[in-house]
Amino acid sequence: MSDKVNRKILKASGIVALVMLGALLVVGLLELVVLSMRGRLGFLDAGKRWSANGDRFAVVSLYAEQSAGLTGDDAVGWARSIDAGLLEASITPKEGASSWAYCYAADDTLSVKGPKGTVSAKTLAVGGEFFVFHPLAFKYGGGFLSDESIPRGVVLDRDLAWRVYGAENIIGMTVEIGGEEFVIVGIAERESKSGPYKRAYGDTPRLYMSYAGYRKVGEANVTSFEAALPNPVTGFAANIFTDKVRTDESRSVIREVTDRFSLKNRFANMKELSYAWVSVNKIEYPYWENEARVYDYRAAVLMIFEVTAAAVAVFSLLLSFTLLRVSGYSVIQSAKNGWKKLSEARAKKKRERPAKPQKSRKAKPKETEKETKSEETQEQPSESETEFLPDENPEERGNP
Repeated sequence: MSDKVNRKILKASGIVALVMLGALLVVGLLELVVLSMRGRLGFLDAGKRWSANGDRFAVVSLYAEQSAGLTGDDAVGWARSIDAGLLEASITPKEGASSWAYCYAADDTLSVKGPKGTVSAKTLAVGGEFFVFHPLAFKYGGGFLSDESIPRGVVLDRDLAWRVYGAENIIGMTVEIGGEEFVIVGIAERESKSGPYKRAYGDTPRLYMSYAGYRKVGEANVTSFEAALPNPVTGFAANIFTDKVRTDESRSVIREVTDRFSLKNRFANMKELSYAWVSVNKIEYPYWENEARVYDYRAAVLMIFEVTAAAVAVFSLLLSFTLLRVSGYSVIQSAKNGWKKLSEARAKKKRERPAKPQKSRKAKPKETEKETKSEETQEQPSESETEFLPDENPEERGNP
């Protein structure tokens, strides 16, 4: 940093940069809130539950008015058409399996009779792989099979179980509906304690039964049809669905729901917030879609704050960069100066480092030298000893 840097402007640039970071943090936190809302809607991930190998799937839903006159036979016919469309697109299922899943439902209210009395319950008559799309929170038992040749299984929620039996662990017991007996195969409890779920689910007890079994006791039109389809490229699943599922567009709505919380959709919902409460059809959405629509509205409101925070972040970035340039501060020059100072410090440290002493041969101690000499003297015989060797006789040495 040179002496020409205006430190006040440089400090202002730093403050603006902190504002930018704060705005980005707000955007990140709001995104986490939106992800949390999406995670509460289990039916959006039906494709992941159906696919064993992690292929890309999309969930597309049809919701229709009761007056549209749709039946279970219509739903089965749509399924066959979608099968043909997937084969034409060279998407073939593995042997003994299906490459996609679907379910449909009719909404009605039926009287359920048990030992404790008769209760009016909201009833969903379902077909296809309903429990793949809506894996209820089972307290006891589980869902009934999608095989319509065995239509007698029913699922009660805990509220209904207590009202008709005075207990909840009643798997295998029977209830009477429209003069027909049905076997209880599952007891489900509420999946969430959130406000939107409570409002959408309501306080009325609920019953789930197969569409084939429902035909024996009631007559109500299909109001929802959902499909989890392979989506190798964006829009593929939605195009297959809209091409093969033909309905009266004035009495029904088709929507790809897996991307309902994408930035594009949230931005579109944000612009339509002023018309959020205007209803132009008579569709009675099922409770899971009503819950999702509440979160759509909340995500659209949060999008306003996200857009505002993002705009603040962009403006702060530009302003901080401008102030940085005006202050005379150069990041590159500062880096060079820092590297130069670091190099000088290293060189100075190297010069000040004390020199290592040279290694020298150490002289042996005098005592050691003396001991060595005495040992050598002891080993060599003296002249007197050499004159009288044991092999020689001293008296003979004097005689010639």
